[in-house]
Amino acid sequence: MLLAGGEEVQRGQAREALLALSAPPLDVVEAAPGQAASLSAQADVVMVLSGAGEEASLAFLQGLTEGSPRPVLFALLDEQSEASMRRVLRAGADEVLFLPLVQSDLMRALLKVSEARRRSERRGGGMIFSVATLSFEKKITTLCANLSLALRSAGRVRVVLVDLDLQRGGLGNLFGAEPERGILALARLNKRPDSITLEAALTTHASGLYVLGAPVRIEDSKEVSDTTVSNLLDLLRQLFDYIVVDCGAHVDENSVAAWERSHEVLYAIEQSIGAAHRAGRFLELFQRLGIDRIEPRLVLNRFQPKHPITETHIVSRLKCPIYVRIPRDERVMEKSVALAQMPAQVAPNSALVHAYEDLARRLCVTQPTAEAESLPGPGFVTRLMGSLGARA
Repeated sequence: MLLAGGEEVQRGQAREALLALSAPPLDVVEAAPGQAASLSAQADVVMVLSGAGEEASLAFLQGLTEGSPRPVLFALLDEQSEASMRRVLRAGADEVLFLPLVQSDLMRALLKVSEARRRSERRGGGMIFSVATLSFEKKITTLCANLSLALRSAGRVRVVLVDLDLQRGGLGNLFGAEPERGILALARLNKRPDSITLEAALTTHASGLYVLGAPVRIEDSKEVSDTTVSNLLDLLRQLFDYIVVDCGAHVDENSVAAWERSHEVLYAIEQSIGAAHRAGRFLELFQRLGIDRIEPRLVLNRFQPKHPITETHIVSRLKCPIYVRIPRDERVMEKSVALAQMPAQVAPNSALVHAYEDLARRLCVTQPTAEAESLPGPGFVTRLMGSLGARA
């Protein structure tokens, strides 16, 4: 662990608190701001202390998020202010702690990192990113599509996009998927899918992205079960580096099966009172489902800095930080639609495209919090009833 920045007294207090822990075992190194950059590449965890030079600390944090490999980033603040927390989270901090350090908070954060490292070392296969929302009026197709393309462009990786918005669909049309292909063909098999049957169901886009489309007919969506989804995602992890799942704007057994196997669950929220209310309901539901490995990440979609519903209002109401902001850019989107091309093709240097790239980069360098479950769990309704019984 590298203690970077801040004042010498602050670093000394943090070092004493760290060395007083009985577990996990730590190798603690201190560095003044000028020396920290050269040592950060060797650290598993970097704790950035915010002292008198707050701007320098924020710039240092931001620089670490853009490196590869990226260490886990802790921000250590000397005041518990919402504004300070928001600034360091925006700069890329994974955890926020406060001086004087509380042993229980520090232990929790470090054990979380230690467990993630242990599990990621034995984790095989690709990473699953599920995208969800409860805002029926705004589909998340565009978010999923652009995230997938950003992951694909980040390097020589195999990326597949799965459309679990089974009744509304849309991804298949966006990427020109052939109607006879898609998840329905796999659902109708009398056996678990294998690489051959999967390849026949996939459509390959010109970008190199693979797409598994939703059924063409709405009534056929009922043939896709959570068992189909579970078996499919387990197979996709063996064949692809990244799997992006569009869970649509509803909650059912299929979406829960995807969340159980996901390394990150992204919830798309927009700047409105209704969207914040629905996001709160989603976060509460997710907690009741008992998927303890991960916590949903909030993606502020179509973000407008001057909107009357500010990011501060949303964070304050939900008690959950914003993971990334995707700006609203009607000009780029209109051009994208008019030319039937993706934003990365029509405006590669726009803030919108850079935001998608930043989201992809953050997901790529984030250590998985735990091994994704490989066996189907109890049904959706059963789990909810169980959680209610446990609370009674």
